[in-house]
Amino acid sequence: MTKKETELQRYIDKTSEGEFLYELANSYELSPILSKNILQTAKTCLLQSKVLQTGQTEYHCVSIDEKNGKQMLDMSKIKVILTLKDEIEDINTLSVEGRSIHRQNKIQRMADEAIEQNGILSQEDLSMLLNVSVRTIKRDIREIKRRNIEVITRGTYHNIGRGQTHKTLIIGFYLDGFTYSEIHRKTHHSTGSIKRYLDSFGKVLMCMEYGIKDKSEMRSVTNLSEYLIGQYLDILKSAEKSKVKSENLDMLKQQLSYRYGSKKTIVHDGLRAEATTGGWK
Repeated sequence: MTKKETELQRYIDKTSEGEFLYELANSYELSPILSKNILQTAKTCLLQSKVLQTGQTEYHCVSIDEKNGKQMLDMSKIKVILTLKDEIEDINTLSVEGRSIHRQNKIQRMADEAIEQNGILSQEDLSMLLNVSVRTIKRDIREIKRRNIEVITRGTYHNIGRGQTHKTLIIGFYLDGFTYSEIHRKTHHSTGSIKRYLDSFGKVLMCMEYGIKDKSEMRSVTNLSEYLIGQYLDILKSAEKSKVKSENLDMLKQQLSYRYGSKKTIVHDGLRAEATTGGWK
């Protein structure tokens, strides 16, 4: 292990997530891979309340329903919770991908988090949150767009329609049969982020599976915004035209049905599991 990798690991070990991983490894004698998978599952399943977690902040932004053209004072505002710092993922991204990709991932993450909570961030909001100039934010967004990913901000939302965000792009790659490691190389997002996006998509997928098709009902059940639900429904509609996507959707349904209480048998994709988690034995 290099000096830089050693310093990175020492920093991770000091975080609350590092403490949790230490307990799993030393108190329960679990492998590092299994410990990280348990951590990710715990974050997905247990940390969904509106209580601020480590690295999160409350921020007041304009409601997603507000049209452009009004004075800021007259616009409806909404309080959202944004993840300024995801301890392990951000540290790893900064170390492996560099400062620019690290910041660009944070821009994508916070822009999407606001939309999920029915808010919308402006480029000025992102500038303040990340303590950089608006010019830097604009340059980062241009770089992200070169990867065919849209960053939905207040200035573009009502003109862009349902542009392909990094979430929809990642889910599309997954349904095309790419492994997590392959998706990571294409998008620069970590395995943990990819799993969270699939979990979010899975909520809408299972709503459809159980006959909940009205967007307002889905919004109530999933706690996702109608904008994001609309994007996911577009993915599902598009997947019906592709044999590969349909097959991967069926597999995802079987995996999710276990979590949501169905009696269906879970089927693991051995090759994908091996490529992403080290293999299910």
